[in-house]
Amino acid sequence: MRLGAAKRRAVLAALALELNRVVSGDRLLWLVWDGSPPPQAKAALQGHIAQLRKVLVGGVVLITRAPGYVLTAERDAVDVFRFEDLVAAARDAPDERAVGLLTEALALWRGPLLADVPGAGVREAVTAKLDELRLVAVQELATRLFRLDRASEAVPGLRDAVAEHPLREPLVARLVLALHRTGRQAEALELFHRARERLAEELGVDPGPELRDAYQAVLAGDTAPTPVERGPVPAQLPREHRGFVGREPELSDLALNLAGDSAIGLLVGPAGVGKTALALRWAHRVAAQFPDGQLFVNLRGFDETEPLDPRTALVGFLRSLGLADSQIAADLEAQAAQFRSLLAGRRVLVFLDNARSAEQVRPLLPGSAGCQVLVTSRHRLDDLVVTEGASALHVQTLPAEGAECLLAAVLGRHRIEQEPDAVAELVELCDRLPLALRIAGARLASRPRWTVQSLVDELRDEQHRLSALELPEAGRGVHAALAVSYRELPEGAARLLRRLGLHPGTDLDSYTAAALLDINAVSARTHLRTLAYANLLHESTPDRYSRHDLVRLFTHHLAAGESDVDKAVSTSRLLDYYLHVADAARAHLSDHVRPFRSREHLPASFPELPSHAAALDWFTREEANLGLALDVALNSGQRERTWQLALCLDAFHFRRGNRLDRLALCRIGAVAAHDLGDAHAEATFLLRLGSTLAELGRIEEAVETCTRAAELAGDDRHLVVAALANLGYCLMADDRLDRAQATLLEALEIAREVGDERSQASVRNNLANVLLRKHQPEEALKHAAEALSLFTSVAPSKAHTATLHTVGTASLQLGRLDEALESYRAGLALAERLGDRYQEALCHREIGDVLEQSEGVEAAVPHWLAALNLYRDLRLADADDVARKLDPNTAAG
Repeated sequence: MRLGAAKRRAVLAALALELNRVVSGDRLLWLVWDGSPPPQAKAALQGHIAQLRKVLVGGVVLITRAPGYVLTAERDAVDVFRFEDLVAAARDAPDERAVGLLTEALALWRGPLLADVPGAGVREAVTAKLDELRLVAVQELATRLFRLDRASEAVPGLRDAVAEHPLREPLVARLVLALHRTGRQAEALELFHRARERLAEELGVDPGPELRDAYQAVLAGDTAPTPVERGPVPAQLPREHRGFVGREPELSDLALNLAGDSAIGLLVGPAGVGKTALALRWAHRVAAQFPDGQLFVNLRGFDETEPLDPRTALVGFLRSLGLADSQIAADLEAQAAQFRSLLAGRRVLVFLDNARSAEQVRPLLPGSAGCQVLVTSRHRLDDLVVTEGASALHVQTLPAEGAECLLAAVLGRHRIEQEPDAVAELVELCDRLPLALRIAGARLASRPRWTVQSLVDELRDEQHRLSALELPEAGRGVHAALAVSYRELPEGAARLLRRLGLHPGTDLDSYTAAALLDINAVSARTHLRTLAYANLLHESTPDRYSRHDLVRLFTHHLAAGESDVDKAVSTSRLLDYYLHVADAARAHLSDHVRPFRSREHLPASFPELPSHAAALDWFTREEANLGLALDVALNSGQRERTWQLALCLDAFHFRRGNRLDRLALCRIGAVAAHDLGDAHAEATFLLRLGSTLAELGRIEEAVETCTRAAELAGDDRHLVVAALANLGYCLMADDRLDRAQATLLEALEIAREVGDERSQASVRNNLANVLLRKHQPEEALKHAAEALSLFTSVAPSKAHTATLHTVGTASLQLGRLDEALESYRAGLALAERLGDRYQEALCHREIGDVLEQSEGVEAAVPHWLAALNLYRDLRLADADDVARKLDPNTAAG
């Protein structure tokens, strides 16, 4: 098989070495381009994948599978896995059979590993493990040959291996014995002394027991085949937590991710989420699969003290594996090599808890194929995923049911069942975080006369919730755990975390973060990623970060330590950022937009909103944050920012058809504008308030409000037109049709004078509706058609949709069902395009009514049901009218 390009060989090698397992695209790029893929590497990788698919044969298939690719084939199609299987089969085979298997396995080595593969990335990813396994095979073959009294056959392989690894004592010991048993004592003694000198010079240690025993055998002339003794079998797993509950999906994921040899499982998540407890549960479940022992160390990556030095961890492991202090090398690299040598050929589980970084973990990774590793960390440790092929499991907070079970394990099921509502609220107040739940449970368990509700009442106070979830005497709790993570942050990320305490919401993007810090979005994105890496934030969607409630309260605590000046300036920047973007978005959704005057703080970065759809999407994402920002402005007495934010939100809710939300917003904006003495702004809100009141059936209030808006409009002719148009609409809704018609004709005259075609179209549509009320459908249709012709020269708007609805209604009154249906469907399509859910509901309802007449109820039901769901979402009484058209079971669903 001709592969062509050198990089293509590297791609195939990387995939083959992970046979039948998915290799992510990022890991492939890192491996093939030695950690520095150029900008065009992704495209080149896709090209190599395509070419490989053309040449692979014999049941070998290359499949795309998220998040990368998988090479599928039988294991014996790849020499590496055939070698591993042969060595594994030899472990429990009789000596004669084992010699045959090991000889066959070693014959598969035909030179340096991956010699024709360019770059070091792929080779480094696998060389250490396979070299280790090859040496294990050489050692095991020598041991079996000794037992069969065929020591001379072991000499060539041992000699080559010792030449490559002169400090590997098990190899040297076997070669000493092999030379001795073939009558070459002088050569055996010379080899021992040479190895002893080299160990002293390069590692500063004396020979270990195995090599010393081989030397003594030579001196004593003992030629009996001595079995090689295994070292101690450590069993270091801590006791499982008594209150561990649930987590079966995560345990299943671990079992899947850690299937096979030499796997590395990485459990990451925020402080207190239960990573260690989960890892311990899995480790105890599988401990029997590791007969050569289980090693455990707490790396103290996030303790109050400094993280544990890998050297200290290695010394502990080496002692546990039988080395005396005098035999342990002095430097880290040599200690790591000793560790890998001692684990060679063994099945050991290595549990590295509370790791701070990949650099802390990497020296503690065994090279033996039979070993597996568990790592837990608050940091994501993406480097281990990329460079070591670790499988990452992101541990989330408990589901509600699991959280309640945890409380039951602490308090007893009977106490939980007495107050189910209070327990459900307690679970949410604790963010379903195991650490917080255990502390809450412990507080209740030590106070048997307390009700669950009494603790809930205490935790509802956001100012003191974190302190209530602490164990002061032990210095442990949610606040303490978060404080350690905070202290380890670089300054930029730490500053952002403090400023997040000024943000009223639970999620934000990089532009918002940039506004808080007065930096650009690129820099802000770096800080956000750092916080996400530390699991203080969660990237819910690309460039959108959320935080758990307890983290939000912790940021409030941090923000309280900032100066009043810094807090005030950052809050102003935040409000001005939202105003700047909301104003730009409003321009796409509203007619006659008058831009706000320049704000105090112009943001350094902000999202571009080039279209109506982009504006609507941004409002949808930021709706909750904009509402909370409005509360901040209102509660701090910033009247101008208050009415401006209210106006922007009203434009969005007008487009979405949220009448009740509009009612509240317009009242807030009108009061703020009135207090500020801004008559134009007050009139703007009053006319919007009036039309909303009319739509809600509160006609008398609506007429009064629109009349007041017309009075305040003053010399602004555009505003006068809008006020009169709304007043005419309200009068029509009150069946004062003649006065409504006169008012609308006055509005139409002014709109013509100022050359406002959009307003002319809207007013004509209102006139058409008045004429429909007067049972004059022909005249109504003329005005509506004129309105439609005017709308063709302006951008699509809600008024355009309403006019299509009017045309449909006029056509219906004239008995033209097909024309009515066509207009309603055109109105529905435009409403869906504009995101106008109220008009969507209205058009669905009317289409259903027409179809009922022309085709029957069955054709109408889907449209009535769509209208019903929209009305319910909008919290409108119209839902009841539509529900009566439907079968009760359908309406209830």
